Amino acid sequence: MKKTFGFNVHDIVEIAMLSALSIVLDQFLKIRIGATGGSINLAMLPLLIISLRHGPFKGFIGGGIIFGFITCLIDGYGLITYPLEYFLAFGIAGILGFFSHFIHKSMEENNTKKIILSYVLIFLCIGVMLCVRLMGATIDSMLLWDYEFVPALVYNISYIGPSVGIVFVIFCLLLPIIVRINRFIKSSYLKD
Repeated sequence: MKKTFGFNVHDIVEIAMLSALSIVLDQFLKIRIGATGGSINLAMLPLLIISLRHGPFKGFIGGGIIFGFITCLIDGYGLITYPLEYFLAFGIAGILGFFSHFIHKSMEENNTKKIILSYVLIFLCIGVMLCVRLMGATIDSMLLWDYEFVPALVYNISYIGPSVGIVFVIFCLLLPIIVRINRFIKSSYLKD
């Protein structure tokens, strides 16, 4: 029986380390855009790895709750921005976990058609993440910073778009390595 919701020590440690890496990438390796806090960074990359290795539930926990809450506190905007710009925007990384079994199996089988389909699924999941992050940030910009819709959308696209694009490319390059790691160190979610 697969552990979908249960956490063992290995899961907790790995999710904590990847969430901490996301926080470091978000806080220290970024290019600031504008005055209201947007930045181009790689914070989503470890969150996607959590989802791919541990499934959608633990991916949501790692992204929306752990990373989102800590980053919201560190950024200093108050908890008013947490629901849309942190909880939902980074918790949506868990969506990739719904396809983790298929992605791992297709990469291990080395079936070209399934591998291409895996990359298409990753592209679609990251596209959904882009839309959700963009929606949350745009709504917050309109409500909290008194932006009109179009300027808020343009401002948020200026940093979310490049961040998501860079993360997609790096994640696709790292995918074979992540699958190889799973052969040696299986997560409880992906064990047969």
